[in-house]
Amino acid sequence: MKLKNNYTLMLFLTILTSLLFSGLFISGYILNNINAKIIASLNLENQDLKRRVSFYENKEIYFRAMINSKEKQLITISKANVTLTGYHPWSNGINSDGYPQTTATMTMPVAGRTCAISSELVNRGWLGKRIYIEGIGVFKADDRMNPGLDGLRIDLCMGSLQEALNFGKMKNILAININ
Repeated sequence: MKLKNNYTLMLFLTILTSLLFSGLFISGYILNNINAKIIASLNLENQDLKRRVSFYENKEIYFRAMINSKEKQLITISKANVTLTGYHPWSNGINSDGYPQTTATMTMPVAGRTCAISSELVNRGWLGKRIYIEGIGVFKADDRMNPGLDGLRIDLCMGSLQEALNFGKMKNILAININ
């Protein structure tokens, strides 16, 4: 009887141990499946975040390039190295169009304040604007030069023909549109 009880007890313990290990195995299997699903979900979220970050990085690169382009364009519009000459509108001499009373903006030219600009500067939007000319001062671009003249040029209105002739021609002078 004692042997039968021992045998039954061993069988019971074996079954109990098997159930215990199978329960642990099943719970481990279930936990592994849950972990695998969580990891897969996190990987998808991570990929989505990477895609979004990449999208915004590309947008930032695009906007930075656009801003840099606009800054370069703004510098081109607001600064120029020009050739300077002088003119005296009332003498009908050098650089005079024969209408000394009015400028292209329909104002009276003023010596030391008015300047005429080339077509290239007119196209940049400088007509009617105040212009600082390095080493000389501030002038108002109220007049236009002859459209046949090429390049970046500014004629400064002088008080006399002799003053305009004495001024001569200065090249590569920095001019800044200060409006």
